[in-house]
Amino acid sequence: MGLRELVCGAGASFSSEGVDGLRVFYCSKFSAPPGVGLEVQRYGTSHLQRALGVTNKLLFSKNELYSLERDNDTLPLLLGVDSEDDDEHMGKIKNPSLQSIKWQLGFQAMSFDLYAKYGNNRTLSLVSPKKPYYQWRLRVPAGHVVRLVVVTLHGAMPGSCSAHKLSAYDFLLPLQNKIIARWCGLPLSGPSPVMKLMSSGNVMLVTFSFNRQRDGAIFKAYFQAVPKTGCGGSLLAWNGTVTSPYYPSYYPPNLDCSWTIRTPFPGYLLSVTIVMLDIQDSSSSDSCDKDWLDINGIRLCNPIVDSSRKRIYSSPVFLHFHSDESLTHKGFYILFRAFTQESSCPRQFRCGDGRCVPLRKVCDGVKDCSDGRDEARCCKYHSPGVGRCHLRCPNKVCVPRSSVCDGIIDCKDRSDEMNCTRAWHRGCSPSSYKCASGKCVNKKNPECDGIKDCGDGSDEMRCGCGTRPKKKSKIVGGTDAQLGAWPWQVSLQIERYGHVCGASLVSSRWLLSAAHCFQDSDAIKYSDARSWKVYLGMRVMNTVNNAVATRLVRRVVLHPQYDQFTSDYDIALLELSTPVFFSDWVQPVCVPAASHTFSSGTTCFVTGWGVLTEDGELATLLQEATVKIIGHSTCNKLYDDAVTPRMVCAGNLQGGVDACQGDSGGPLVCQEKGRRWFLAGIVSWGEGCARQNRPGVYTQVTKFSEWIHQQTKGQV
Repeated sequence: MGLRELVCGAGASFSSEGVDGLRVFYCSKFSAPPGVGLEVQRYGTSHLQRALGVTNKLLFSKNELYSLERDNDTLPLLLGVDSEDDDEHMGKIKNPSLQSIKWQLGFQAMSFDLYAKYGNNRTLSLVSPKKPYYQWRLRVPAGHVVRLVVVTLHGAMPGSCSAHKLSAYDFLLPLQNKIIARWCGLPLSGPSPVMKLMSSGNVMLVTFSFNRQRDGAIFKAYFQAVPKTGCGGSLLAWNGTVTSPYYPSYYPPNLDCSWTIRTPFPGYLLSVTIVMLDIQDSSSSDSCDKDWLDINGIRLCNPIVDSSRKRIYSSPVFLHFHSDESLTHKGFYILFRAFTQESSCPRQFRCGDGRCVPLRKVCDGVKDCSDGRDEARCCKYHSPGVGRCHLRCPNKVCVPRSSVCDGIIDCKDRSDEMNCTRAWHRGCSPSSYKCASGKCVNKKNPECDGIKDCGDGSDEMRCGCGTRPKKKSKIVGGTDAQLGAWPWQVSLQIERYGHVCGASLVSSRWLLSAAHCFQDSDAIKYSDARSWKVYLGMRVMNTVNNAVATRLVRRVVLHPQYDQFTSDYDIALLELSTPVFFSDWVQPVCVPAASHTFSSGTTCFVTGWGVLTEDGELATLLQEATVKIIGHSTCNKLYDDAVTPRMVCAGNLQGGVDACQGDSGGPLVCQEKGRRWFLAGIVSWGEGCARQNRPGVYTQVTKFSEWIHQQTKGQV
């Protein structure tokens, strides 16, 4: 017949994450000479199938013949026909004139293949479509998953799919059983972003079809590579959170995650509050046989009433989350808290029999509880002549009484700092600066202001920091920084991926960054110090000159309490392989004392090479932007109490200025009276970039001054 075979779209589709190796997604299209095509059309596909002995679907349009696998959903999807309307449309197609129109219309398609490496965003946009059907095949590196963020979508409400329709698949072919999500209906704008979707592997297919007789088919989105993370685990804590993977993005298909939550001490109860539960459409059945969350044997999948959100359990609590291979949702967000019967034991230790014991009597060597529980986790000093008891951590480490409630976490479960009423600085109020001699100074922020406030001069001793010798006088909404303007700004890079995160130079050997920059994925061991290369004194990305110094990293020290779900304790120290020499372009920033305060409304600066817009590319030139400190209570209202005491917010509530992807770990700095710059925050998280009422959230450095001093052995 002289048939000419063509691979569908732009080529065969490959994924490196098949269960048994390489996956290949393939379909074929055959074109014939005009005379042959008309002859095939006159005889029809059923006759041709019988003649050829094939069982696959055969379709033709003008001079083109299509062969599709036997999937009843594939053909309608390729034509932009919703599955529930298949019978109606297929019936109409039996009319030869309508059939020809439908095939011609259905296969006037545009196809795109896009790839995004980690740290980059790639944009999908459709403003004035010329074709009725578009598809984007999205790929990211192995060991990562695809996060699709739909920013604008006209035609996104559930309803008839005869107008516009957007579909996302956990596959590179539009198979019905691989749909992650679908939206269709009349043109309508929603809040931005409309939704965030996740794939289970390193590929995703996005399709958009519409009725050409309608206007306003506007679709804009971007996608990015997100390191693939595991889920589940054992949690031993007084309080915390559990969320579906990648929350608040839609969770991926094909998940099974299990968590066990235990209280650090026996006899405590667990209060579990379901803040968000969006797992299955409310119109779905109550059987919970697709996606579900199981809490201690009770399976949940539909929205719950407010009266059922909070439940009390004995420890431990078992959670199991399951999603099938299609149709995902936003997921769940759970808060948990360990407690005793506070009405009978406010701020006291509760014995097994319910008796209350003052905290000062715990581990004092005397059994006040009949079951001896108040002394059960204590141990004796081995040094003669020293007091009898310590607090014993779960890992059997003994903590001296002097280290209990001193503001430094010695037990991994934080039990040495729980229920503390003493000020961290013994003899000093939290707002007082503590001199090396132990003297308290009540003056606000006395360190490095040029005035000797401590008798021993310790408030002015560690002040070789926070200067900008070369300063004479994107960050979203920012401006280009001048060479030497921010000499403590650091670029953290991995050879294969380039710039990943920012950091701040705080001494000749130490950097401060965010812990989330060093969480391992399946493919990349970000926690391995050998993976990183440090660039200091750089203004133009990847441009090395006499001002730029490079170093390798000797070790990465993550805060032991870092929580990847809540971003609490999001701080990390990096020790350089060799010290760096200070110059006009390389200088450390000052680390504030624990008593240092950055008041609401204070004007500060955030810097970095992150993306210049929420769906843009990384900046080439170092960016700087002015932001203002936002009060903790104000920020918590905007973020539904997700801002912990170890976080600080900064930005502009009207939007337009913010840190963004690629700025993570970088500095938020404020200038004090002595004209020295102090590190107020570390870029941590936020919802989108530069959105209204969604300021940037930073790790509050003052909360970690003691930890930094301890880990660096006084070098910072």
